[in-house]
Amino acid sequence: MAMAIRHQKYIGKVKHAVFQTQKTGRKRVLVSTEENAIASLDLRHGEIFWRHVLGANDAIDGIDIAMTKYAITLSSGGSILRAWNLPDGQMVWESFLQGPIDSKSFLFVSTSSKVDKDNTILIFGKGSLHAVSSIHGDIVWKTDFPSESFEVQEVIQHHDGNTIYVVGFVGSSQFDVYQINAKNGELLKHDSAAVDGGFSGEVSLVSRAKLVVLDAARSTLLTISFQSGEISFQKTYISDLVEDFSGIAVILPSKLTGLFAVKTNTATAFISVSSEGKLEVVDKIKHATVISNVLSISEDQQAFALVRHGGNDIHLNVKQVHDWNSDLLKERIKLDQQRGLVHKVFINNYVRTDKSHGFRALIVMEDHSLLLLQQGEVVWSREDGLASIIGVTTSELPVEKEGVSVAKVEQNLFEWLKGHMLKVKGTLMLASAEDVAAIQGMRLKSSEKSKMIRDHNGFRKLLIVLTKSRKLFALHTGDGRIVWSLLLNSLRQTEACKNPTGINVYQWQVPHHHAMDENPSVLVVGRCRAGTDAPGIFSYVDTYTGKELKSFGLDHSVAQVMPLPLTDSTEQRLHLLIDANGQAHLYPRAPEAVAIFQREFSNIYWYSVEADKGVIKGHGLKSNCDGEVADNYCFGTREIWSIVFPSESEKIISTVTRKSNEVVHTQAKVIADQDVMYKYISKNLLFVATVSPKASGDIGSATPGESQLVVYVVDTVTGRILHRMTHHGSQGPVHAVFSENWIVYHYFNLRAHRYEMTVIEIYDQSRADNKDVLKLVLGKHNLTSPISSYSRPEVTTKSQSYYFTHSIKAITVTSTAKGITSKHLLIGTIGDQVLAMDKRFFDPRRSVNPTQSEKEEGILPLTDSLPIIPQSYVTHSHKVEGLRGIVTVPAKLESNTLVFTYGVDLFFTRLAPSRTYDSLTEDFSYALLLITIVALVVAIFVTWVLSEKKDLSDKWR
Repeated sequence: MAMAIRHQKYIGKVKHAVFQTQKTGRKRVLVSTEENAIASLDLRHGEIFWRHVLGANDAIDGIDIAMTKYAITLSSGGSILRAWNLPDGQMVWESFLQGPIDSKSFLFVSTSSKVDKDNTILIFGKGSLHAVSSIHGDIVWKTDFPSESFEVQEVIQHHDGNTIYVVGFVGSSQFDVYQINAKNGELLKHDSAAVDGGFSGEVSLVSRAKLVVLDAARSTLLTISFQSGEISFQKTYISDLVEDFSGIAVILPSKLTGLFAVKTNTATAFISVSSEGKLEVVDKIKHATVISNVLSISEDQQAFALVRHGGNDIHLNVKQVHDWNSDLLKERIKLDQQRGLVHKVFINNYVRTDKSHGFRALIVMEDHSLLLLQQGEVVWSREDGLASIIGVTTSELPVEKEGVSVAKVEQNLFEWLKGHMLKVKGTLMLASAEDVAAIQGMRLKSSEKSKMIRDHNGFRKLLIVLTKSRKLFALHTGDGRIVWSLLLNSLRQTEACKNPTGINVYQWQVPHHHAMDENPSVLVVGRCRAGTDAPGIFSYVDTYTGKELKSFGLDHSVAQVMPLPLTDSTEQRLHLLIDANGQAHLYPRAPEAVAIFQREFSNIYWYSVEADKGVIKGHGLKSNCDGEVADNYCFGTREIWSIVFPSESEKIISTVTRKSNEVVHTQAKVIADQDVMYKYISKNLLFVATVSPKASGDIGSATPGESQLVVYVVDTVTGRILHRMTHHGSQGPVHAVFSENWIVYHYFNLRAHRYEMTVIEIYDQSRADNKDVLKLVLGKHNLTSPISSYSRPEVTTKSQSYYFTHSIKAITVTSTAKGITSKHLLIGTIGDQVLAMDKRFFDPRRSVNPTQSEKEEGILPLTDSLPIIPQSYVTHSHKVEGLRGIVTVPAKLESNTLVFTYGVDLFFTRLAPSRTYDSLTEDFSYALLLITIVALVVAIFVTWVLSEKKDLSDKWR
């Protein structure tokens, strides 16, 4: 049973954009993104007309428009070329390009004014140049290059259209030019020349026969001319052009005729190149600068946009390529500081009513948001950073105080009057379409769902999400709106921290006793670069205001973050961070935290998995770190146990453990004939799946005889293996979920050519003799004796396998406040939808003919495959494109659980796995209930009066 559905569509950070603004039809922009999505956006409002997400391994290399009616995309390292119909996004054709080697890839679509003329599309990819027909996608010709190490930098079509120049490098010191016949792909000529000092970095093509490149030391500019077979080099030292130059330079990617840009440590220099190859600096800009694509505004005029930051504003200038000093457009736009720097800009022109040129700029920001600027204003913006969420946690909303809610935004008198006027217009049927939309928006704002205070059922919460762009968002579960967003300054690039990345977001302080006075906060953990040995970064953020309370760089790396089940007097959660050297660091760094930690010192254990080495290790703590300076918050660690899997036969592909905050309602499970089984409940269990190395590739990479899947259940305190099972002829990928005393995992059975799901349930045999009532009366039972991982557990397991028709992307289980409600598995399918399946389908005690008592217990008859009921799709008809994760959060109402699914899209809903057994439905008629009660009271009173009268008359007889 699902309710309160919220679905939001995104595309991700834009990489390429092509404007589609013919005189007829709607104006759109075609974009491709880092989430491997291609989309057509409406230029008026920024809405998605159509969109395709190509998949995690199908990265888009380039997009363009052919014949003014097809969108062309090149993806998968230059090996797949597709054409899509521009108006509706339907795929027209698809071509697969083969080649000897992996290489850089280019897409080049020649422009032609004739709509139906079959232009050939040139693609360089897989080490070969291909010419493909734009009408039906057939490969017209293909050219391989003699040298396998030839790395193409540019493909240039000559103005006569018959010759193609392909230029590039062999190694780092040889420059090659190939001339190719555009009709048949025949190699006409090959020239090469060697240069001292080598090449590095980006290449800037400044004319049809001239390009500029940096030398290997990145301190000298090389101008290479290759006119009519003659290759010549000219060297220019950057220090001669740019004063106080030191360090290394970078050429900014651009295709400006006769002009290029070099970024140095102090400024961005714009340098013109004369026809003789002479270099001259035309301008130097000290602020962060971005250049756009080149735009032809007439036959002899080319324009480009230059965006630079100045103070809190951005300056947008559109300049002519050949006339630096005059600006076609000069605008200053105020932008929200939480968007960061401009990363990319794409421009497009339109003709104003006075026949002059107007420009619109599509801007990609540091936080991955997309904005359209026109006439000095932001026309629309899209928060596409939400397409790349890497961490999720939740926060309670403020408690309602007497008379006013904590987070209530005060309305001014004008807004209040405007709202009332709109309502009057709506009542009198005088409202326009915009007014109706405004009225609906007001109703939604004032509705119960979107209030900024917590409700007694716990349905309203804030979802705190961390994105790949290092930005934190707070989303309201009621209507999905962004309550606040924060671009974390602590996770931005600095000299000391070149490439910061976010790791995750954790609950830091959750005020319970001081909920009226203090705000909750979250902890964001990051690293200065990818890799577990990089220095860590901490940031604390207030979840009500979105303000960064404190941030600092750590003097150690972050390999593991462990939130501990301990809090101090200010209700801050204790966290243990393990660095790359195996040392443990305690946060918060306060004497009180150490005192609390020391009391539990001997009970803290953890494990680490080194999948590439095939080793799992268990760790404990020992005394303070050995260092030159005494550190009370740093602790040494000791290895307690290790499991080494034989590398020739087993490779670790998946590990999963129980949620640390999961609530288990009861340890006992009453089965048929009033018998009792005791669940083996331990938070220290780890599920491990290994496959034979030959079968670690894609499905079908190994024969059934070569592949086997082995699963283990390991106690992480002692390293004891409690259960081991082998699936012969099976392979990964393995997706698993661990809850209470059971594990369900999904894999592929090569022998049956089908996916399978297996359930393992673990029971405690040492408590199996607690059924004697006399022992219970005499107090000789062992139910209250503490469980220790060090006492050898007497466990028994039950398991069963079922066929399943889908491959899956994610799997989790519903969680409720007290763990009473029956569990449902939430399965993210390959079709980017979420399927809810009752745990009863995964009962290992299912049999073909269950007995009467088993039927009464609710055990289903055994079938070889799991049924997929269409009504069980939590997402209904919606798709969560690029689905990556499913998060479940318990509500206060035991029957309900909140489900948040994220990928390129976001989806939120509320589920009641066992129906709403503890609450009345939303459409319940309270009036009818009241009338019934009143009627019953009246009936009781009337019958009592009549009864009294009858008794009296009987006594008079």
